[in-house]
Amino acid sequence: MAKPAPQNKPNGKLATLKANHFTDVNRDQRIADALALVDLPALDFSLDRQTWKWAAENMEIEDI
Repeated sequence: MAKPAPQNKPNGKLATLKANHFTDVNRDQRIADALALVDLPALDFSLDRQTWKWAAENMEIEDI
């Protein structure tokens, strides 16, 4: 039998910390900043097999 879904009851201490940190001051700006970050293009690490092999075999690449 499946476990019941957890209740979203905030921990007293955690809820207090979050309430003190995330106040209404600059709330709209925080939301806008977060949404702007979500819209940024993701990094693309698509490399061919030969390049991955070269990077793995060359320890001095860590110094770059």
